[in-house]
Amino acid sequence: MNETRKKTLVGFLLCTLLGIWFVMAHNTSMKEQKKDDFLLYAYFSKTDGLNVGAPVRMSGLPVGHVFSLDFGDNFLVRSTLSFDKKLNLPIDSSVSIETDGILGSKHIELIPGADEEVFHSGDNIAYTQDALLLDELLNKLNAYMANKKANKGVNHEEESN
Repeated sequence: MNETRKKTLVGFLLCTLLGIWFVMAHNTSMKEQKKDDFLLYAYFSKTDGLNVGAPVRMSGLPVGHVFSLDFGDNFLVRSTLSFDKKLNLPIDSSVSIETDGILGSKHIELIPGADEEVFHSGDNIAYTQDALLLDELLNKLNAYMANKKANKGVNHEEESN
C-alpha cells in the first residue's frame, strides 16, 4: 500500500467511528416515553440551554427527563416532562431550570410540595422558575455597583453642604 491509500483508509475509518459515536450519542439523548411514564407540562418564558433529553432531578437524583420543548400559549415554552408513575408528585410541586455549576448543562430541578392531592398525567405544573442567565446576572451586578457608586457620590456632596 502506498502512503496516500493508507491515509485515505485511516481517514475513512476515523470518520466511520465518529459517525457511529454521534449516532449512539444521539440515540441515548433522545429518550423515548415508556408505557409506565406519565407526562406533566411546565411553561417557561426562558429555557436557554435546556435540551430535549435533559434530566429532571429531585434532590439531585434523576426522576425523569425533558420529553419535548415547543411553543405553548402566549409565546411561552411548553416543556413536556416524563416521569415514572410511581413518583406521586404533590400538586403544589414546583420546577426550576438549573445549571450544573457555573457553565454546565441545564436540567430541571423538581421541588416537591406538601399537598395530599397528586398530579395526573397531562396536568400543568403551576409553579415554575425560568433559567437564570449568567450575562443577566452580571448585568444586574454591574447596575447595582454603578447605582451604589452614584449614590456614594451623592452622599459625599450632601455631607459637604
